[in-house]
Formats: sequence, structure tokens, C-alpha cells
Amino acid sequence: MSDGSYAPARGLGHKLEAPKVGDDVVGRDEHVRRLCDAEGARLILLHAPSGFGKTVVMAQILDEMRRRGCACGWLTLDRADNDASRLVTGLQAAIDRLGATPGTPAESETGNDGTAMVELLGRVADLTEPFALFLDDFETLHEDSVLTLIARLIQTLPAHGRLIVGSRKIPDLPMARLRATGEMLELDMRALSFTREETGAFLASARGVDLNEADQTRLHSKTEGWPVALRLASIVLSEARDQSGFVRDFSGSDRLVSDFLAENILDTQDAEVREFLLRTSILRALEPQLCEALVPGCDGAALLERLAAANVLLNRIDGTAPVYRFHSLFAAYLRARLASQHPEELPRLHTAAMEWYLANDRPVPAIDHGIEAQAIDRVLALVGEVGQACLEQGRIRLLTRWFDMLPDDRVADEPRLCLMKAWAYCFTRGPREAAAVLDANRLEAEAGEVGAEALSIRTMIRAMSDDFRGAAEIGREALDRAACSSRYSRTVLANCMANAFSVLGAPDAALENLDEARAELGGPEDAFNTMYSESVQGLIDLQENRFREAKARFRLAASARRSDDRRRFNGNAWAGVPLACVRYEEDAQDEAEHLLQVFLPIVRDVSLPDHLILSHVTLSRIAFWHGQVDHAFRYLAELEQVGQRRRLDRVVAGARLERTRLYLRQGNLSAARHQIDRARNNALWEEVRDLRLPANDLDTRDITEARVLLAEGRASEALDILDAESAAAEPRHRRRRLLVLDFLRAAALLRLGETGRARETAGNALRIAAREGYRRLILDEGEPVADAIRAWAGPALSGDLPRRDPVFAEWLQALSDALGPGHAAGSTEVSRHAPLDPLTKKELQILRLLSEGYSNAAMAEKLFVSDSTVRTHLRNINSKLDTASRTQAVAAARQLGILG
Repeated sequence: MSDGSYAPARGLGHKLEAPKVGDDVVGRDEHVRRLCDAEGARLILLHAPSGFGKTVVMAQILDEMRRRGCACGWLTLDRADNDASRLVTGLQAAIDRLGATPGTPAESETGNDGTAMVELLGRVADLTEPFALFLDDFETLHEDSVLTLIARLIQTLPAHGRLIVGSRKIPDLPMARLRATGEMLELDMRALSFTREETGAFLASARGVDLNEADQTRLHSKTEGWPVALRLASIVLSEARDQSGFVRDFSGSDRLVSDFLAENILDTQDAEVREFLLRTSILRALEPQLCEALVPGCDGAALLERLAAANVLLNRIDGTAPVYRFHSLFAAYLRARLASQHPEELPRLHTAAMEWYLANDRPVPAIDHGIEAQAIDRVLALVGEVGQACLEQGRIRLLTRWFDMLPDDRVADEPRLCLMKAWAYCFTRGPREAAAVLDANRLEAEAGEVGAEALSIRTMIRAMSDDFRGAAEIGREALDRAACSSRYSRTVLANCMANAFSVLGAPDAALENLDEARAELGGPEDAFNTMYSESVQGLIDLQENRFREAKARFRLAASARRSDDRRRFNGNAWAGVPLACVRYEEDAQDEAEHLLQVFLPIVRDVSLPDHLILSHVTLSRIAFWHGQVDHAFRYLAELEQVGQRRRLDRVVAGARLERTRLYLRQGNLSAARHQIDRARNNALWEEVRDLRLPANDLDTRDITEARVLLAEGRASEALDILDAESAAAEPRHRRRRLLVLDFLRAAALLRLGETGRARETAGNALRIAAREGYRRLILDEGEPVADAIRAWAGPALSGDLPRRDPVFAEWLQALSDALGPGHAAGSTEVSRHAPLDPLTKKELQILRLLSEGYSNAAMAEKLFVSDSTVRTHLRNINSKLDTASRTQAVAAARQLGILG
């Protein structure tokens, strides 16, 4: 353990095996047949309180699907799977059993990055044969990041894939659309309850209980067909002398059932078995040797086999090794009884479990049991041994979980642990909580390595708080002291300073620090800093208009991984959000949305301003282009709310700038003007002016003001702003900004009638854009820029450009097709007259929503009508206005004054 390394995770096998269906289990043939025969069902959900036989029915479905030749994978979830990286590890292992190419087994607690989720979903999408993935005990999941992953998994499933979920409660998943489209089937408590006939069959098969008809009916009524209550009752009934008396006194209350029957089960066992059951109840999985460590002198394997054979609510859960688990109700009861009757035993038992796990080189459960045992000295020493490896390998949420459970005053006694805690909180809770750790422990005042590393953390805190000048100032002092700090600290500091210098407009200093960071990297094990270095380099490339290089950097950053973990990505939101943005730029909107939904919970937790803005803005644009206008506005409202709550002025302004652009896309000029005026914060924009911030490279108040002026017909005023912005960007080598400014300048010149200059400016910008492969950067600018591009592209494509430069011509043609025909400069609009048959009130509603960008589905949802009704209204609108498309209908309505 002294080297701080981990052995690969073991013990996952018990989570991957469905419970064996015994002879005493009632076949739920009707349910199984209906669910297996269902076509088009992405999600099959079994939800009911504990003990309704969800797992048994799922196991029967699995057996039937396998009989039909369908590949199946199983994963039993637990609360530890709220760590996204642990969940992904389990899902990857389950997918391996579907026949996918297996990867190297991965540690179960290995980080929190969303990029591993992306790889997982990609593997699912690539499966070519029919398959079903079973997730049991889903109610244990509650973290937003893992629920988002499962939601994306459902959306990613190919037509021949199914997800079967068992949960005690209705999960927080997007199920409304799946229900509406028939892609989801459910079995609830009522469906899973035994019928009267099934109750009789179960009692007879389980324990040979032969109750008379009246007692069977009474017992069925009291239990309401609850399978676990019937199983518990059958255990007692098989030995009861007065079966009718037992049935008469039996209570159907959930708590009474669990307490009464569990006590009867436990009290009927001999002393050796009772001791064994109580003392092993603290374990999630019962392995024979581990049980022997907790109950010295027992024969673990023999006792487990005996209990399983006696159906004492114990299931074998591993297909090869003899590993078992208690029924959850029984385990909870046993733990409560242990705590009540033998509280003094709990520390000893957890200590014994900790020692056994340590002896088997499994530090994660060892530390967990050590915390329960209050063996704080031992746990602190263990965390001290492995914590640095956790940081380097990106296992940061694992560290955060441990520090949350350790006493603050004890951690405060160990400066090295305080540093680990500050790093962990910085990257999972955000800069404020990390600063609180530094301040409470006065770490910067420490001499030597501790003080030097604390300065590195403070530098990162300043950068993550949007104070890059402060970060550079503190960072210079930290660099002077960096020689005595850890390699991890030196590397993070160099990366942080590279980022700060890049933002401050000192690219040479940024690249110098990046070189120093890369020189410190320790190979594949240093996944976090590898990701960080490549992400910073990618951001520098992007702002200097090296889009293709930036894209390659972000992909490399996202794929940083440990040498012993070929399946797992160790990138995180630093790389994931920029990668999503470049995929959006290439118009791969589904993939971009997929990435952002995975990373969004992480981004919100840490509150990196640029990543917050970029992720929400990009999701808003994707939603708008999909016609989900309400969702587009919702993302911006959430962004503004986060900025206000965290007191991040730039984030609030970013939401308002993008809302301005959204209103411009809708043609709502008064609302756009109101939003841009609300973004007026002179102090903020004076600060931002000279900073190279990723989220404000193309979106500042002045540039957005120019966009509004163009839409308002004030092209001359817009051009003055754009010329000034170009003059400021040129000496600072802000190449990507210059490109967008040239497109906007071309639009202003065209509106001013300077067609020659407009075409020349647009043509030069188009050649640069084509070289780098831009697309959304142009499409998102709307009609003013589209008109300028059409003015140049039309003649060029009809001339000899396709012959002279076929690659450029192909790109330009694809861009022109995406822009649509528009109105050529100088063309006259078709003269229109008011429709003879006036539009109805509902048609006017449809037309207004259409003008605002709503899709058919979104209009149907908003107006509480069907898609077919919306299509009928659209046909009527086109007929009355003598138009042939949605775009033409909106244009005609504006010309006629029907729309403002």
C-alpha cells in the first residue's frame, strides 16, 4: 500500500449475475411473454415497493430472452453507483457480457469523468445484434449525473436494444415521450401482486403449505398478493402448529410484516446461525472468507450454503465464486437488531472487514468500513497513502466522499490531507469550498512543500473564480516555490498558469508553461494533467483560428486514460464541453447535445464560468434549431439563475447576450433590444475587453449590439462598432473573432448598398472558414450574414469555382443549401393581397409559433393538439397565403402585417 497504487477492482461479479430462479418460484408466464413479445419498447420498467418480486420477474424475462437467442447483461445497482465512474465500470462489464469486445477490467471507484460515459454509450449504439440490459435496484440512484447517463442510454439504444429496469419507486427519467410513442412498458405494484390462484400455487410449491380455501383467501387478502410477505409467511407456516391462528393474527402492514416475520425467522435459528446472520449483516456481499473474518471459528462456505438451501432470504449472486447477499429488507432488519442488541460489536466488525479488505488489496471498501468503525487514525493513514494516486488518476469524487465522512478537526491535524481535501473540493464542489479549506487551515502560511502547494491551489481557485489577473499574480509566487511541491501540484500549476496567460493575451508565456507541464507528466497514470494540458492547448488553438488543430486536441484530452484501463476515459468537463462545442460547430448536433447532457451536472457543480456559458448556450441553440423554443429559453434561464446564485456577473451577462440572439432569430427586435440593454455592465465589459475568454471570443456586448443594430436597419452604426472591434482584434491575433467580424462587416456593407466591398469581404472570410471547416459559426449569425454570403456564393458557384477549386465549391454548396434561398439582394418582393379567406384564431396561433421557431411537435404540445392537427393548420395557412413552405408563410405574413 505504501506506493499509493490500486490493484484492479474485484468483487464486481456478484453485481453482474441475475439471481437464480428456484423451483419454488411462481412462474409469471403472462408477464414474461407479453414483455418479451413487445416490439418497439426501448424501456421496460418494473416499479413497486420492496418485495413485489421485481427481481424474480426480471430474472424470468432474462431467461426467456436468452432462450430466444437475445444477448443479455445484468447489473445490480447500489448506492455506491451514484459515483458516475463506478456506475460506468459496472455498465461496461455488463455490456461485455452482451458479446461486445471486452475491455480490461477497471477499478470500480476510478473517477468522475463524463467522457467514460460517452464511450459507454458509443459501445451500446454500436451493438448490432438484439440485446437486453437489466438494471436492478434502480431506486438507489439519485445523483443527477448518473440519472442523466441512464436517460442518455435510453435515447442511445438502437431499435433492437432494450433496457429493463427494476425500481422501488418511479425513477426520475424522461418517460413521458416514451409512454406516448409506445416505446415503454410498465409493470407496477398491482401488476406484480400475486393473484389468488398464484398465492395458492406459491404456498404449495415454496414450503408445501396446504392451507384451506378460507385461510388462503384470508392470507391473500391481508398480504394483497405481496410476494415477499407471502414468502416470509410460508417460512413460519411450514413449522406452525396452528396455521389458522397464524393467518388470523398475521398483519399486512409493511413494517409489521418485516419486523414480525424477520424476528420469527431469526429466532427460529440456532445460536450459531443467529450470530452469523447478525454479524455479517454489515456486508454488502457475503464472501466465505470475509464472513469467517467477522465470525471467527465459523465455516463461512458451509453456513452460507446451509442458509441459501433453507431460503433464509439469502441469494447466491455470483455465477462462479460462492458470494451471497441478504434480501434488503432482511439485511436492514438484521443491522437494526445488531445495533440495538450489540452496539459494542459494530466497531469490531467493521474493523475486521477493513482488515480483510486490506489484506486482499481492496482499499476502497477497507476505508469505507474503517470510517464506520471510527478507526479514524487508520483511515487517515490509508487516505494519506492512496490519496495522491487518486488525484493523479482523476479519482476525485472518491476522495471527496471520504473527506465528507471524516471529522474536519482530525483532517486539519494533517496538512497533507488538508491539501488533498482542498484539491478534491476544488474540482468537485467548486472554488469557494476549496478556499474555505485553505482559509480554515491557514495552509499558505506553512513552510516548505505544504505552503508551496497551497499557493498552487489558491492560483487554481482564482482562475476558476474568473480572476485570471489574480491567478497570474499569485501563480508567479507559486512558481517561485514550486520546486519543493509535489509533481502533481507543479503540473496543475503550470497548466493553470498556461490557461491564465492565454486568457490575459500572453500566448508565448502560455505555451512556455504548457511545455513545463508536459515535461512533468508521469505517463498514462497522470490522466488528469494530460487532459488539462491538451484542453488548454486546444483553447489557444481555437482562439487563433486553428479549428482543426483544436478539435484534435480536445479529442486527445477527452481520451486521456490510464495504462491499465483501456475502456475508461479520464477526461472531464474541461475537455468534454469544448469537444461538444466543436462537434456542434461541425453541425453534429445530436452528438454535441449528447456530450453536453453528460457533462452538464459536473459543470454546474464546479461552476467554471466559461464552461457554464458554453454548455448552456450550445444546448439552447440546439434546442432552438430542433424547434424546441421553450427548452431553448429554459436553458438560458437556468444559466442566468446559476450566475445570480453564484454571483458570477459574466455568466448572467452571457445568458442575456444569448437571449438577445435568440430573440433576433425570432424576429422579435423589441425583446432583443431589451435584453442587450439589460446586459449593459460597463465595468464587466471593460474588464472582459482585453481578456481572451472562450465564452466571450465571439459574444461580447459590443459585437451583440452590432447584431441588433443590423437587424434594426441601422447598418452604419453597426459598421462603426465592427470596424472598431476589428481594429482592436488584429494586433491581439484574435483570428477567430476577426473571422466573425468580417462576416458581420460584409452584412453591414451589403445593407448599406456597398455590394462590391460586401462580396469581397464575404469571399475572403468564406475561404478562411472553409479551410478550417466551420459551419455553425456562419449559420448561427442569421439572415444579415446569410444574405452577404448568398451575394458572393451564388455567382461563384454558377461560375468556374467548381472547376477551379472543387473542394471549396463543395463546402460552399453545402453551406448555401443549409442557408436556404433567402431573398437575393435588390430583388423585389412578390406583391401580396390579404387572403380572401381570413386565418382562423387557431391558425394565427400556429403562424405566430411558427415565426418564433417552434417545431410541429412543440406546437402540438403547447396547444394541446396532435401533430396531425398542426400539419392540417399549416396546410390551410399555406393555401390561404398562397405559399409553399413554412418560411414563405412567415415572410408573407410579415409582409401583409399579420405578424408584427
